Amino acid sequence: MSTLPRLGFILFATLATPLALAQDTTDQSAPAAQDTAEQPPGDPQLGQLMENVTAIAEQLQSDIATLEESIAASRDSAEAGAEVLNAMLASVDKVHSSMAEESQVWSELEDLLAGWEENRRSALERSETNPAFTDIAEQWQTRIERARDLQEQIITQRANSLSLRRAIEDDREVVLAYYELGQADQAIAGLQKVSESLQSLNANMQSIVETVNTVSAPAISN
Repeated sequence: MSTLPRLGFILFATLATPLALAQDTTDQSAPAAQDTAEQPPGDPQLGQLMENVTAIAEQLQSDIATLEESIAASRDSAEAGAEVLNAMLASVDKVHSSMAEESQVWSELEDLLAGWEENRRSALERSETNPAFTDIAEQWQTRIERARDLQEQIITQRANSLSLRRAIEDDREVVLAYYELGQADQAIAGLQKVSESLQSLNANMQSIVETVNTVSAPAISN
């Protein structure tokens, strides 16, 4: 009589083990599926735009850090000072080309705006039969206005980079002349002046990054 209960227990344990393992496997995968479900869908085009703008800003910051070190090392060398000026011009040119009308950033932003304009138009049409779409159209309008602000910032950055390039070219001969006079302090002061202008360009670039971050943020209801 005592053997049957023991056999029943063994049979139950044998059958339950695969079920338990399957349950463990399901539990381990569940959090990953939940995390995925909680991720906002986002806009792939906006994500690519953000990635490119951030890369430009990070490159400019890296260039400025390198230039600061190069300025200090060029105190006693006109040739080194000329190399620093060339590097400054190259850094400004990179920023300008990355913001130009034919640039990838500008193209991505225009494509984004075109898509959002179409979404807004579609929502307005649907609001004629379903008033709930009025709010959706307004949300798209908010995104469009923020993207337009971003366009203005980019246009301003283009102009700033061109202006800075001209300033560097104007200061170049003066800085090199101070090197020839043996007045290293004056030459370094000229290089640092240009470096400060690059810092201003960098601040504008950081502002552009922040604007991209807010473009798709939800509109604040009044």
